[in-house]
Amino acid sequence: MKVPANAIRLRVDVQEEDASRIFSGDLAKACIGGASGNLFFIGLPGVGRRDLARASAGALGLSFVDADSPHALKAALGSSGQAVAVTGVDLNDAVIQAMRSSGKVFYIMTAAAILAKRLGDVSRLAELAAEVERLEPVFMRAAHFIMPLAATPEEMLDDVREKARL
Repeated sequence: MKVPANAIRLRVDVQEEDASRIFSGDLAKACIGGASGNLFFIGLPGVGRRDLARASAGALGLSFVDADSPHALKAALGSSGQAVAVTGVDLNDAVIQAMRSSGKVFYIMTAAAILAKRLGDVSRLAELAAEVERLEPVFMRAAHFIMPLAATPEEMLDDVREKARL
């Protein structure tokens, strides 16, 4: 069997001590996320959730939704065929479960230093580092896929296109 150059890794180590996710063959073959066809984009403010969701919507023929409130996210969860930028919602366990069962969740991951530079305010580095430390475990629990912000916008969009088909 020929293995593609960009094959999905079977084991993913995360930054938490003694934590990893291992995907069995059955899980890797199963459809990831719900059947609604929704794509949810999560991450810290400034990582480009809206930009990637908007680009993904255009590339995949989906509707773009900016879920900037719990009400807007609830409406998105009740519909299908959307690329949803989750921007104004506390990601508690119920919200995470609802997103994961309604579609595919993409975490746009970045380091605090990259985000501070992107925001043009390196004086916020310590504050952003604390936010990354506080929220990254939540984002990791929610995510089906991790999108590194270090990739170009085109690479990220190609990655979304590929993973949206899984």
